[in-house]
Amino acid sequence: MSMDDPNLPSEMCDDALGGGAAFASISMLELSRSDFGVEYAFIYNCVRVYVIILSQDLEGEGSILNEFDNFRIDLDDPDTLFQFEEWILGPLQPFLDREAPTPSRHKPMSLLQYFSPRTFAFKFVNNEGQLDAMELDYDPAVNGDYSPKTHIVDVPASSPQLRGHQSKGGVVLRSELPSVPLIAASELVRAENSGDEEISDIPRKVQRRSEPDHPLFFKAGLRDHGHLREMELLGKITHSGRFESPWKTSKFVGLVVWDDDPNCLMGLLMQYIDGKTLRDRSRDAPEVLKKKWIDQVEATLRRLHEVGITWGDVKPDNVMNDASEDAVLVDFGGGYTDYIPHELQQTPQGDLIGLDHMRAAMGV
Repeated sequence: MSMDDPNLPSEMCDDALGGGAAFASISMLELSRSDFGVEYAFIYNCVRVYVIILSQDLEGEGSILNEFDNFRIDLDDPDTLFQFEEWILGPLQPFLDREAPTPSRHKPMSLLQYFSPRTFAFKFVNNEGQLDAMELDYDPAVNGDYSPKTHIVDVPASSPQLRGHQSKGGVVLRSELPSVPLIAASELVRAENSGDEEISDIPRKVQRRSEPDHPLFFKAGLRDHGHLREMELLGKITHSGRFESPWKTSKFVGLVVWDDDPNCLMGLLMQYIDGKTLRDRSRDAPEVLKKKWIDQVEATLRRLHEVGITWGDVKPDNVMNDASEDAVLVDFGGGYTDYIPHELQQTPQGDLIGLDHMRAAMGV
């Protein structure tokens, strides 16, 4: 069996050297609510789990339905969400202990392995007053598939030829792809020194197997994460040739594609910046550095506007400090900010309002 077979059993995703690790790793993928119930998807120690909870299935003895309703109406509260996750894990724990045991040490995992885990589906029921998990046959069409997939097509997305082939990641015309390499997901492995609790989080710092000393930044093409906008704008930035030092932005390195379908994008690869965000650095940075950074941000922002690019999410969290102590603008996926009027969102005027707000927040 290939080490990059996406159907690897969970113990192949780690290095079990005897003795259990202190912490299991869990990361939420999706949480959706309706008047009828909740659907919840998560990764647990390299295994993906979908849970369907319908109010009608919890009717009966005990207080299970009442507990669920109390959770459902308040899931926006972080404390309630944490308690809800604990409530869900209870009935699933015997299954998770068997199918996704916590390893003593994790091996580096490729992007293909991370996004192709063994997947299971359950529905919760009231079994004589006890919350019980009933395993279902997993069906992506029913339970959903939150793997990042954007299809590369040769005809416009509105074409009748694409009917029935849309995905949550959308589609992109081949002619609109930037001129960067396409890299198979199996060739990229996680590079972070993650602790046990973070190993289920989406990999961000990765490296090519052939270049272990050159970390890269991976951004998954998940729905609503702006990857298509970011891909387009980074392509324009690269093509313009106008953003070398001191006008610094994210550097496009490549596009990640699925091994079994090179016409399907998994995400974007960018140059890795070994530094902190402007928000973090500004807390204790001297005045001269803060003024340097905000001046660099303004100069780069105005150059973006000169070439017809709107940054769209101007805030200190989206500026990195590199090894030269320069400000680097990142995250071109767009966003919406409270203090920018709705009609000015995603406009150059909105960018400048965001810049003024950043300057005030930094006290320069």
